[in-house]
Amino acid sequence: MIKIGLVEDNAQLGQDIRDKLALGGEVTIVWEERDGSSALKAMQLEALPDVVLMDISMPGMDGIEATRLAKEKYPSLKILMLTVMDDEKKLFEALKAGASGYLLKEIRPHLLKNAIDEVLEGSLPLSPSLASMALNYLKGKPKAQESLSPEMGKLSKREQEVLQWLKKGMSVRQIGEQLFISDKTVRKHLEHIYEKLQVHSGKEAIAKGFER
Repeated sequence: MIKIGLVEDNAQLGQDIRDKLALGGEVTIVWEERDGSSALKAMQLEALPDVVLMDISMPGMDGIEATRLAKEKYPSLKILMLTVMDDEKKLFEALKAGASGYLLKEIRPHLLKNAIDEVLEGSLPLSPSLASMALNYLKGKPKAQESLSPEMGKLSKREQEVLQWLKKGMSVRQIGEQLFISDKTVRKHLEHIYEKLQVHSGKEAIAKGFER
């Protein structure tokens, strides 16, 4: 079972998220808190969950500040932001704070479960409208000089292609669609990539495979 920590100040919205996760299966909520401060206490007093679903707008400490503090203390913790609005400023503040993804609360149950799986695999899921914002933002920025790391020589041509698509923010499913291979095959390639590069996540693989 995937252990989830839920941070949501609205009890009804919290129940809605619980209901969605119940439909996805293989997920259990180990604790639920109403603000960032209490969430940090839960992380300290109880076993860390596999993924934290973090609301952004909350009284007291908001989700972005809670994410920043949590990532300082628990760098490997996966935090998936949930919000009711596609706010470009909040998106980049959350990612800068260390969020592992950013979704709208209206997301369908099976897509929420998929996003949780993707976060655990090292991908960075974004709601479609938010992904478009991110792409437009990046298009407006000058590209940094980038070259392949010598470590890339350890990977097969197909593994390099998978890593290239992963670097562009593609999920496992999207990579499979681009390369016309199954999700299972993509995951197997990622396993080989992590093993060859001696890393444990997609972010680490990208950092080791490319040099700026």
